[in-house]
Amino acid sequence: MKNSCREIKNALKGARSAIIATHVDPDGDAIGSMLALGMILEHLELETHYYAADSVPRIYRFLPGSEKIKRAVTDFHHFDVGFVVDASDISRVGDKIELRKIAARIVNIDHHPDNTQFGDINCVRRSSCVGELIYDLAKFLKIKLDKPMADCLYTSIITDTGNFRYDNTNAKTFLIASELIKAGVNTAELTTRIYDTKSVPGVRISAQALSNIKFSEDRKVAWTAVSEEMMAAANARPEDLIGIVDAIRAIEGVEVAVFFREEKEKVKINFRSKERVNVSEIARRFGGGGHLKASGAVVAGQLAEVEERVIGEVVKRIWTA
Repeated sequence: MKNSCREIKNALKGARSAIIATHVDPDGDAIGSMLALGMILEHLELETHYYAADSVPRIYRFLPGSEKIKRAVTDFHHFDVGFVVDASDISRVGDKIELRKIAARIVNIDHHPDNTQFGDINCVRRSSCVGELIYDLAKFLKIKLDKPMADCLYTSIITDTGNFRYDNTNAKTFLIASELIKAGVNTAELTTRIYDTKSVPGVRISAQALSNIKFSEDRKVAWTAVSEEMMAAANARPEDLIGIVDAIRAIEGVEVAVFFREEKEKVKINFRSKERVNVSEIARRFGGGGHLKASGAVVAGQLAEVEERVIGEVVKRIWTA
């Protein structure tokens, strides 16, 4: 980590502008880590732009600086450094911008084990979240943690560790969390905003999705799907679907949970594993990727057809695991 932090420090010498991008459908780690990184860059007096192809989910809009994240970058912009956070491959930022054309150098900061090392500088290490790597960078650059940065980093940690429940949680995770609390994080406030706040459409679409759960014959695989029609009827947004796949995984006896969402002739898929199945391998089979127990993919096609193909592959993996 020290070597990559040193490389980043050297890359920032003489730089005047930077863009930070993250993956489509950004989650808490993506949003929290990019905002914290932006605070570091702004502290170093760089003109900093923030990009995400999809809107910031409402539950993260309380984070300081979230209003700076834009869904477009004008063609005439060119940046000295382009950062990509929480993405295993540069394609995960989507096809609306071409970072290699608008940034002189790409810095890849990520914690996914299947990262393709696409950057000119690759700060890639297994950790609880990307926020942990940004924390280490701030320490290396001797930038003092304040409450706004601490709130963003704490959000990264709790969302990628399931509020310290997942097995990517380790001793360092708690040590960093302790430092963030010392910097002013109100843990009750943040966890309430993220875990205990649901919109009415979110409750309705979750109830409908969970009432339609299907099971494999041995009940080790469980899945459900949400169509565009269902979303429209509930007046729901994509962010209202957060947590559905985890609720399926929590069912007793289920080893792999899968959630399908139809969107514009494509199907977005979330995979979750409880113990022994590496769902990142399944996700890669469909052009996606991620973590051993939490991964995703986007597949072109009709919902029913994609569902049948994917579940067939998941059941096959259960038998061989």
